[in-house]
Amino acid sequence: MDLRRMEDELRKRLPRDVIFVLTPSTLDVQLHRRLLLLSAVLDDDVFPDFAFGYFTAIDAQGLEHLWKRTLTAHEQGLASRHWSELFVTSGQASMTYADFIPELAKAAGFEGEGFGIGIRESDEKCLDYAREALQHVEEAGVLTITGNGDPQGIWLFDDHRNVDRSKHWPYDADRVGEDPEGELTRLMACDFARLELARPIVWSGTCHSAATHRVWVEGDIVSTFGTTAVTTVHELEPEESLGLALLRAGATALLAPIGANHGYSVSIETEFALTHGASLGETIKSTWDDVFLQAEGELALSFPQPGDPHDRHGEPIMQGGGANRVLIGDPTLRPFHATAHPSETVTIENQNAAGFDVVVRRKEGFHPRAWDIYGVDRSRDFRVGARVPLDARLPEDAADLRATVQLTDSAGQPVPGAVLRHAEPEAWHGERILHLQANAPRAQLDRKAIQARFSVRWVARAE
Repeated sequence: MDLRRMEDELRKRLPRDVIFVLTPSTLDVQLHRRLLLLSAVLDDDVFPDFAFGYFTAIDAQGLEHLWKRTLTAHEQGLASRHWSELFVTSGQASMTYADFIPELAKAAGFEGEGFGIGIRESDEKCLDYAREALQHVEEAGVLTITGNGDPQGIWLFDDHRNVDRSKHWPYDADRVGEDPEGELTRLMACDFARLELARPIVWSGTCHSAATHRVWVEGDIVSTFGTTAVTTVHELEPEESLGLALLRAGATALLAPIGANHGYSVSIETEFALTHGASLGETIKSTWDDVFLQAEGELALSFPQPGDPHDRHGEPIMQGGGANRVLIGDPTLRPFHATAHPSETVTIENQNAAGFDVVVRRKEGFHPRAWDIYGVDRSRDFRVGARVPLDARLPEDAADLRATVQLTDSAGQPVPGAVLRHAEPEAWHGERILHLQANAPRAQLDRKAIQARFSVRWVARAE
């Protein structure tokens, strides 16, 4: 792919959304990372300047079916208001949890359940349960999948095996997935490929689950792919790809990692999509926005070539994982309506000619965005923030935009160690958006009720 020519064309067109149509053999993590970095150079702010997704499938017929499902989703919306969560647990037997979906999804009119799949060490029949559970997700309009894994499948064994060097073996293409002792139980691509899904939007947090052919063999998948002495690429057969299997089974879109990532991203992305009624492109971009914001526009990503020494310190690991999140599907598809958050409010107060206050109030409980997953300050990895439209609030002649924050606990007392981390404006296709973020030590605030008051001020630009 001629990226220089593509950049010239993008600068001419300045698109809001882009679809890259690629064969499975062309799409890989390094190509995606180069496109992501390219997406952020078209204007002067730190954020990506267009949202993008990929169109690919196991064959031409599969691509045609994906396009038809996309058109149907544009015309008719989601196939159902059923939300299914498939996740892996440890230390307990497999179990179905009724009504186990995010409170925000319930507020948006969804109903559904969670399927907790135990690992083989605590549930010998976990694979039987998992395959039975798959039959129940076929009706879902939204399907989320979390659990450790690799490009071929989801691990139903203890992931601590990765750090047990006595069980490591050197990578060999013919040995990938080798399991002579029957210890590496996995829910495989073929288990998903045989399903008849009701054209859902699928989120996956399983590492490498969007890989379609070229797999960069990293340390997170040594249990099933083996260890490598140098940078190594494994060529996956199309039928082995978990991502291609989900598309083949009927997914309309897949938001998933093309390399390593943290599955927590799924909760953050689904919350963004529901809260804002966001398009899928805006949703995946929200993760990239977060990564670029925490990197302060200087995102460092590693691009080792086959045969190079492993680059284990070339990038902040979480930021690299966030950069690996991709959308396979149409970025303009908007399957959700904006939904008021049941446990968080954002209000504008004290607006005047010189500024305004943004007040974020959180109730007790779990908040996906409370963990600063892509930040690098682990002493203050609790966060609270807001994404505020500026056009109706910020005069055209405003200059020197600044912010302060007051973070208080449920008793109204100031939170020790709280700092303003970001007050970063973004220009987004005719809109101006302000990204605000405060940070504090997580141990004292996790799941607690809090309030953050961001005071935004400016002065008029001198003539």
